[in-house]
Amino acid sequence: MRWSDVDMMGIVYYGRYLRFMEAAETEFFRAIGFPYDVLSEQHGVWIARVHLACDYRAPAKLDEEVVCRAELQKIGGSSMTFAFPIARAADGARLVDGTLILAALDRATLRATRIPAPLATALRG
Repeated sequence: MRWSDVDMMGIVYYGRYLRFMEAAETEFFRAIGFPYDVLSEQHGVWIARVHLACDYRAPAKLDEEVVCRAELQKIGGSSMTFAFPIARAADGARLVDGTLILAALDRATLRATRIPAPLATALRG
């Protein structure tokens, strides 16, 4: 953690965990071959965040390293549910359990649309 991540007590500010989740999500899609620009330009969809829940279990402090993973939990017709466990790297202690529901939106109308078939296949693979 860096100075910009912590509050006056030296504890990671709760909102910073969303940044870690966002990075893990981005890298998940990149790793399966569907970075956001490919989804938008080649498949005509945006990925929107529609629901977020976080349970804060333990604090992280300045200079502690944390690990955040994106774990696909469920695929619907237009939605994807991810878990984001965040743990202290040194001892594996669970710090945050995040859950995020994403939805595929038609790029032109911004309305929910089916997950493009190539992405659904990659997600299930």
